[in-house]
Amino acid sequence: MTTAQTVRAVLLPVGQFFGTFYPVAGSTERYHRVRLGDEVWELDDERFILWALAHGTGDRPAEQPWTVSAACDAAASQLPGVDSASLLHGLLAEGLAVEVAPGEAVEFARRHRVGTRMLGLGNSAEQPWLWSIGFFGHPVVRVTRTVYDLWEWCPSGESLWTMCQALADEEREAGGTEPDLVDPEQLLTAFLGTAHLLFMAGVVYLEPLP
Repeated sequence: MTTAQTVRAVLLPVGQFFGTFYPVAGSTERYHRVRLGDEVWELDDERFILWALAHGTGDRPAEQPWTVSAACDAAASQLPGVDSASLLHGLLAEGLAVEVAPGEAVEFARRHRVGTRMLGLGNSAEQPWLWSIGFFGHPVVRVTRTVYDLWEWCPSGESLWTMCQALADEEREAGGTEPDLVDPEQLLTAFLGTAHLLFMAGVVYLEPLP
């Protein structure tokens, strides 16, 4: 990977958060459990903060890609004096985070699946162009139809790329012609463009395929 690609590569978290645990009553010792495939990792506070920051932050403009550099900048105030870059690259090496560089999105999507949480709530008469995910009576995030359709497919357990291909085929068979709905690469681009919003809302998580 070239330096230019690394700068523009999008940072994504991998794994499902299983909660924070205190092994001894009354102790300040604790660890944070993250499931990665069939393994559960126990992260200390510093590594967990970096893993959490891989999900993104709500104060960054959506058009700015979330990168390793951005996550390290965000960590500066939370982990003063800590070599955040080394910790984050350790998470990347362990598979608890991944960088998706330009031109590598399809290969990434072939190697990962997306797990979901919460409920699909559909759209509304007031905003029929937005679709909600959350709990009954409590939408947590609103997305486009494209992203919502992909979210609905996630429980299939198929790779992200297989889902994009299946949805594009389904749309073409229904007579659709809009490029952003019939082209699997554009479907993938739309999903990745919204991914951090979904991660921060807690409605999806990434897993490596076996």
